[in-house]
Amino acid sequence: METYSLDVFMKEAEANIRADMPEYDMLRRLDHLMQKLIATPGSIPAEAFASRPEKFSSNLLYRPVDRIFSVMGGNWLPGQTTPIHDHLTWAVVGVCEGEERESIYRRIDDGSNPDKAKLEMVSERINKKGHVTTLGKAGIHRIDNVSLAPSLSIHMYGLDIGTAERHSYDPVTGEVSKFVSGYCNVLRDEDQD
Repeated sequence: METYSLDVFMKEAEANIRADMPEYDMLRRLDHLMQKLIATPGSIPAEAFASRPEKFSSNLLYRPVDRIFSVMGGNWLPGQTTPIHDHLTWAVVGVCEGEERESIYRRIDDGSNPDKAKLEMVSERINKKGHVTTLGKAGIHRIDNVSLAPSLSIHMYGLDIGTAERHSYDPVTGEVSKFVSGYCNVLRDEDQD
């Protein structure tokens, strides 16, 4: 069986990201490339999925010098979850191993108060090995590992997601909080002094 390497994936993805095309067309192409990559998980280095016991781990695999996009490996141990959050950019996520419950939300308020949001869950699904999710810039979701095994996935974003300020949402109080996720395997710029 022919393998599709992580290096080839990143080169082909970068060519599509830098091409002048509508976001929908780019995401369709990136979805196809992600499908090819996660179909040959042996080509993804084990360090992409290094875990940490306290929360979801995100390990940077690639970001170009201009940080126009980033690729990371993710690992959720059983029971780990993310808050409800946005990316403020497009995202393509492929499940390599395990299962993830993904809850998709949308804002139903007018967005005029940056500190409060009213959300509605629009769908929930179990993403299994081989599944690819694409989200546009307005996407809001939460991921949970509801299985008894680790869930491993590859994530690609339309910016350097580990250094980007984005939002988490409290579904009960409506509070919107800003956060920067960082990467488990890379110091943030301000921590490198």
